[in-house]
Amino acid sequence: MSTSQGNRIPKTGLALLFVSALLLATCVLFAGCTTAPAGAQLNDTVKVHYNVSLQGGQTFESSQNGTPVEFTIGSGKMIRGFEKGVIGMVPGETKQVIIPPEDAYGPVNGSLIQTIPRTGQLATMDLKPGYIQYTTKDGQTGQVLLRNVTATTITVDENHPLAGKTLVFNITLVEIVKKPS
Repeated sequence: MSTSQGNRIPKTGLALLFVSALLLATCVLFAGCTTAPAGAQLNDTVKVHYNVSLQGGQTFESSQNGTPVEFTIGSGKMIRGFEKGVIGMVPGETKQVIIPPEDAYGPVNGSLIQTIPRTGQLATMDLKPGYIQYTTKDGQTGQVLLRNVTATTITVDENHPLAGKTLVFNITLVEIVKKPS
């Protein structure tokens, strides 16, 4: 027997080593690919609390003292920037999201601002600048801004009150209720 044969690995041992290395490489390569991401993702149903303010302003709306808001990310129930801000968050996480008008209520649309004559029933109404509520014939409710009221005209703005505004949200992800199957 030569000394070089004493240093050789038997064929079965070499095959076992090769298979083990291959399995280890496969596990490393695919690690984490079969599990769902830990953070909130598109189509997840989540519960959140939030505070919202205008840039540099006071909070004007909050869910903190009430029930968390539940929605499905991507459903369009919330403004686009809010939904984008929740993606990747984990339960218990709080973050600030600054949302430009394009991802909130859009820019001010000039075609939704009209000056109309103050005639007929409008001539007799006691109107002042500010928001007024209305109900349509089919029961829909809404509000419009009377920007200017004179004896002969009324300037009406039908834009959303937050159109053209940058919003600052502080969002806390309370729970990921359901992930899509």
